Amino acid sequence: MPGNSGISFGFTTVQDDGGRETFVVRLAPPGVRRRGNTDVLRQVPLLRALHEHSVPIAQVRWWTDDPDWFGTDALVQEYVPALPLHMTDGSLSAGVPETRVPVLLDRAVDTLVAIHRVPVASLSGWEEPRSIDTELSFWGDVLRSAGDAARLAAGRDLRTQLADAAPHAPRAGLFHGDYQTNNILFDDREQVAAVVDWEIAGIGPQGLDLGWLMMMCDPTCWHPSYRARMRVVARPQDLLRRYEATDGGEVDRPHWYQALACYRFGAIAAYNYRLHRTGRRIDELYAAMAPSVGVLLGRGVQLLRELDG
Repeated sequence: MPGNSGISFGFTTVQDDGGRETFVVRLAPPGVRRRGNTDVLRQVPLLRALHEHSVPIAQVRWWTDDPDWFGTDALVQEYVPALPLHMTDGSLSAGVPETRVPVLLDRAVDTLVAIHRVPVASLSGWEEPRSIDTELSFWGDVLRSAGDAARLAAGRDLRTQLADAAPHAPRAGLFHGDYQTNNILFDDREQVAAVVDWEIAGIGPQGLDLGWLMMMCDPTCWHPSYRARMRVVARPQDLLRRYEATDGGEVDRPHWYQALACYRFGAIAAYNYRLHRTGRRIDELYAAMAPSVGVLLGRGVQLLRELDG
């Protein structure tokens, strides 16, 4: 499958009567410990709960931990004939005029509200809740693994400021973890057909999803070399206003959550760029994003200063 979708393949089944169905099979990386984004079967109870609460997803049809099938764990979902608003690549994007992008973004925000309304009780025993401290610690470890002393120093500074300014009682619940328009599929009626890529979903501070979408669409968070390629741009305050107006509730310290998103993605991009430049995992996407790491970390600090102001 196209994009950064892990080990995923599309296939079509053909019945004796000529009927056809198309699916996507997602495979766990062979020989890798099943944890977090490498544990595809972790998504099964989550995806079933989302479907039960009318969140648009690619429905689960089958899964197995029997290696006789694919040599590893596997999850099969229905193929959704829809396309995202791709952040940078028009060939992978829904063909909508630029004037319609704000409308589709509004629908993406409305779907995020629906995700955040899914009761945690429906996921009882699925995942341990994650605190803000847990988030900061986890992504700090990722940034340290990037092996870049200058970026690590900037990241530590941002992490300290995030910890000092953190919301005291953040609203907790289900979060997607990578909520951006590459992961939101739109059908021909410009409606959200499915939200995909739930690998890093969890239970914890939900504001990080909105902050993530705000960061992804905000040109001030990116290096000019990446900014020039952005195809989906929005003012953070417009996304925030839509979220709150569609009964997502008032968001405490939205700038803080966007700064957290800058910290998280700065760590992700720095780490994946290290894998790329050392040849461990070639990924031109993160090669292109590497100049933005410093911009992201610096923008996070600026957002926290705006919060203080």
